[in-house]
Amino acid sequence: MSARTLAFAFMLACAPVFADAPPELPAGWSDGWALANGIRIHYYRAPAPGKPVLILAHGSSDDGRCWTALARELQGRYDMYLVDARGHGLTDAVREGDVADAQVEDLAGFIREMRFDKPILMGHSMGASSAAWLAAKYPDLLGAVILEDPGLLPRNYGASSAADVEQRRHETLERNNMTFDAMVARCMENTPMWGYEECRQWAPSKLLHHPNNAYRRFGDRPSMEELFDKTTIPTLILKADAPPDVRKQNVAVAKHLAKGKIVHIDGAGHNVRRERKAQLLISLNEFLDSL
Repeated sequence: MSARTLAFAFMLACAPVFADAPPELPAGWSDGWALANGIRIHYYRAPAPGKPVLILAHGSSDDGRCWTALARELQGRYDMYLVDARGHGLTDAVREGDVADAQVEDLAGFIREMRFDKPILMGHSMGASSAAWLAAKYPDLLGAVILEDPGLLPRNYGASSAADVEQRRHETLERNNMTFDAMVARCMENTPMWGYEECRQWAPSKLLHHPNNAYRRFGDRPSMEELFDKTTIPTLILKADAPPDVRKQNVAVAKHLAKGKIVHIDGAGHNVRRERKAQLLISLNEFLDSL
């Protein structure tokens, strides 16, 4: 029996019996809607009126509630908005023909619609890409930006055929039709180190992930060097662990930031906050306290 299978079996033995419904929002939290950039955007709020606004932008196929564990750590210090991106959660779907920076404009429109004054924006993966692009494109809209494991190095996005797009749409739909319990079980099997509660927060996002995300465009995005050259606000990059040569390349890209800092979190994979939350919080709190 493999080590991962043994770990999965142990986690199941220690976890409560799987529920038949997603977890409720934490006490005092709420959700709402905003019209921005031509779509209806859904968000969750962990309120702290009068405190600095912190917007959390999730990664691909996640949704706003996937930030719950981290938001609980910061609750009371920040007025937090956990936003469902276009095509994710309860926000309107991706449309065929959407421009590459559609999610960037969604976030910019959301900030303007909500009348936020230079909020802090934190993004993971896809959300980090949007956050970095937003900080470069609209330098006066944000107060600071935090990027959880953004892709810093160049990637070759090949063109997708119509057949590839349709296959991805149908694969997503198959996942939409899974039960909540089955999705939690898949999460626990594949990523037991996340823990049962994190998997319960993650599972509903996969059932809501819209098949039209297959239409999203990637090839027209500027490089991170280009974006960072235009970024003037304080920026923290929280990167996954990497070999020395890759770390060196990441640091070289981060040097394009005027007010930037990069931290590689030892032992963390792409989901840094889920795998090494305590270590991430040390760097995150240090940065937030400096603003």
